[in-house]
Amino acid sequence: MKHVIYIFLSLIFYNGHAGALVIGSDISEITIGANFSGQDLLVFGAFYSDPSLPRDAKGDVIIEVKGPPQTVQVRKKKSFYGFWLNSTEVTFREVPGFYYLTSTTEINDELLNKNSISLLTPQDTQQIEWGKIRMPRDRHDFLNAMKRNKNNLDLFAVSNDLDEIEILDGNLFKTNIPIPNTVPIGNYTVSVYLLINSELKQDYSYNFKVKRVGIESMIHSLALNFPVIYGFLAVVIAGLMGWISAEMFRRLRKT
Repeated sequence: MKHVIYIFLSLIFYNGHAGALVIGSDISEITIGANFSGQDLLVFGAFYSDPSLPRDAKGDVIIEVKGPPQTVQVRKKKSFYGFWLNSTEVTFREVPGFYYLTSTTEINDELLNKNSISLLTPQDTQQIEWGKIRMPRDRHDFLNAMKRNKNNLDLFAVSNDLDEIEILDGNLFKTNIPIPNTVPIGNYTVSVYLLINSELKQDYSYNFKVKRVGIESMIHSLALNFPVIYGFLAVVIAGLMGWISAEMFRRLRKT
């Protein structure tokens, strides 16, 4: 409720200033527990525009969600005498662990490049370790492979559904961003861009956090801080489960 009040107060404050933008969300933290299967993040807001203008002239909204940066390695395999071995490797640094993009207008490379909206910023691109890759086409293939791998894990998506962001009364908007159970923990940034005639006029960002709780948090902390102990316990538990299964199967055969 406080977010709704904040939006309407902001609209009154910005009255008469074209391109004013304010956003909010229903949560500031997502917790991952043993039963976490994903969650929708509600993003809503408002932008001021002349109510006498037609809808097409009021501008469009692009919403971008970026997760914590990660290092991603992409390898290309090649056949050597019938054996498939890694032949080329590219290391992408500062890649968002999660990326989602949706808009009220058609998303294309020209629109995104014009307004500097992208999965990787120019600074991030400079940190890519291309290794022996020199040809632009080969680099493009590796970049697409990285995106495809992320997409297969539901960690990268560009929505082409123009109705995903709902416009209310010409000035209010809302949408639900799907956060899958495969997302990494850390700080996330939600950015909303207001475009008028395909040009960026206003942008606004805020952060939310994804963290583990309960047994999930304990296991992750153990694996991260004490990998040797974690590995030993994993072997012991696996062996114990195997012994219990074998013992149960042996007893069932006797009955």
